[in-house]
Amino acid sequence: MVETIANKRQRLLPAPVTHIPFDLVVEILCRLPVKFLLQFRCVCKSWNSLISKDQKFFKKHLLLSTKRKHLVTSSLHSSRKELSVMSYSIDSIFTSETATQLDYSPINTDCMDRLIASCDGLICFAIDTHLAVTWNPSIRKLKKLPTLELPPKKFGFTRYAFGYDPFIHNYKVVSVFCYDFKYDGIDTKYDCKTQVKVHILGTHSWRRIKDFPALFPHYRPGIIVNGTVNWFAYSNVVSRGNFSSVIVSLDLEKECYQEIQQPNYGIIDKLTLGMMRDCLCVFANSYSFIDVWLMKEYGNKESWVKFIHVPYFGGFRITKILYVFEDDGHMLLAFMQNGKRGMAAYNSKNDTIKKFKMQDWSSVESTVYVESLISP
Repeated sequence: MVETIANKRQRLLPAPVTHIPFDLVVEILCRLPVKFLLQFRCVCKSWNSLISKDQKFFKKHLLLSTKRKHLVTSSLHSSRKELSVMSYSIDSIFTSETATQLDYSPINTDCMDRLIASCDGLICFAIDTHLAVTWNPSIRKLKKLPTLELPPKKFGFTRYAFGYDPFIHNYKVVSVFCYDFKYDGIDTKYDCKTQVKVHILGTHSWRRIKDFPALFPHYRPGIIVNGTVNWFAYSNVVSRGNFSSVIVSLDLEKECYQEIQQPNYGIIDKLTLGMMRDCLCVFANSYSFIDVWLMKEYGNKESWVKFIHVPYFGGFRITKILYVFEDDGHMLLAFMQNGKRGMAAYNSKNDTIKKFKMQDWSSVESTVYVESLISP
């Protein structure tokens, strides 16, 4: 039988691929958003196991998903007394204010949950002096931490910190319970007792470590960076009615404290610790501007640099710089105007600002998180 040209061409073509190597499947899946991966768990058992249980896949996906950043805000509406947690896509926030309401459900509706920090897609909330939770909004999982056992019949407050400990390759929550406050008059010392504990995610208890130095921690959460936890704390009164602030650093590996030297801010009104570009930073507010000081080499006083200077605009006051884009020229700001809070997108290159819709918030906290599969 004479072979036709068409049949000969078909015979010479390579056989169609009927099976994709699993290694290639992994490379494809780890580049996808979490919402698609959650749907793909039902494709087959191997995909479900990979997406639900494989820790190596979680870490690989996290490394490739750092560009999918979201701004999450937790706000308490003063009129309704209810907590609202919203998510904004960082990539589209300059062109759209569209937000997604996240399904965070408070453990105790009588408390005002406070956003502590986010790390690798995990977000930590403080419930009260005894309790905190970790939550991954991408996979919609929440974990209540063990209850803190505090000194009985002692009134006080707890300052939390949350982040990654590179020495044990795991996440930690640090709590500082402050009580027995002492104030011995003007121009003397404002002091309190403390109880410091550490919880490692995946364990079932807290472990007590060395108490906080004889200082009074600020109300803000601690900042975990470079294997340390950092707080602003009040020191001795330096002039009538005014306290000096020091940066106290806890080394997570050695579990010892030290003071971090600060830059010369000039005349300022308020200092707040933060983290930016994986470095410890200080937001220095005055009545006319806000500066961001960056410590490029942790622990080295000479490495402090003034990273950003933003002047205040007429009619409202900037309270925090929420996020700085890679070009260093675009940023997200939190501000207050006529007793209301809002957000704004600021372009420092042409000095333009776009205010988002203002809300009747009595309280608002915000942080940036990335999508991840890591379980709380």
